[in-house]
Amino acid sequence: MSRRSPYFPQEVSAILSPLLKSIEQEYRKGKTAIIGLQGGQGTGKTTLARFLQQQLQKKGYLVITFSIDDFYTSAPARKKLAREYPHNLFYQISRGLPGTHRVHLLKRTLQHLKRGQAVQLPVFDKSRYRGFGDIDKRTIPVTGRQDFIIMEGWCLGMPLVSSQELVRICRKNKIKLRELDPHLQHHKIVFNYLKPYQPLWKFIDYFIMLKPDSVDSHRRWRVQQERAMEKKNGRQGMTNREIARFVRTYLPFTYVCYEKVKADRTLLVNKRHQIYRIK
Repeated sequence: MSRRSPYFPQEVSAILSPLLKSIEQEYRKGKTAIIGLQGGQGTGKTTLARFLQQQLQKKGYLVITFSIDDFYTSAPARKKLAREYPHNLFYQISRGLPGTHRVHLLKRTLQHLKRGQAVQLPVFDKSRYRGFGDIDKRTIPVTGRQDFIIMEGWCLGMPLVSSQELVRICRKNKIKLRELDPHLQHHKIVFNYLKPYQPLWKFIDYFIMLKPDSVDSHRRWRVQQERAMEKKNGRQGMTNREIARFVRTYLPFTYVCYEKVKADRTLLVNKRHQIYRIK
């Protein structure tokens, strides 16, 4: 079924329209509200962020949206990180885990946006180097105070938890943590890099989570994204095998977010990629 909108009418009327109304309640004249949008690989964060931006703009609000992905470090920096932890599978994928973002730049950007100051948003090109990605030379200028900032990313809001809690969450969701972290030591490096991210979450005024019904959906949806990116950019991306490895590495921490982040609204997504319920 072809659609001009990315969502079916029932998704809009039953879920997204009420969501928009609740977001509008965050509006304060002369202030900037930051909306955080979290969800695992392929859940539809970018699509939802753009939809919300368009709908809010139609109502006369000033809105920009960006991804935490655009604050990834350079390709050389991430390759250096991989060499520092050659046996840690969490840092043998191209990007994504804590430690692969320019945290200080993101914090400074959020501070400026909150104050209504001009910023240059970075751009990250995921299609470069066969999907390894690198910082683009382009930037996106933002001038003047915005009413809403929509920031999306898979790790938004991720808290620090104990090793025991991580093991419990993985066991509950049938995620094979020991295949990634045999001696339960590698995840501690991830959590160490996660510490500087914690102050970032305090900038978020309203939090939305996209949560799928199935763990398996992440891989299937991520493959679809990669192929669409290849078609758009004319460059070869990751293979299906590389994508499966890429997504699997995220899962333990993705499910920490699903279980531990206190979202204002959680949108449940079924296997057909439809949002069917709001909590």
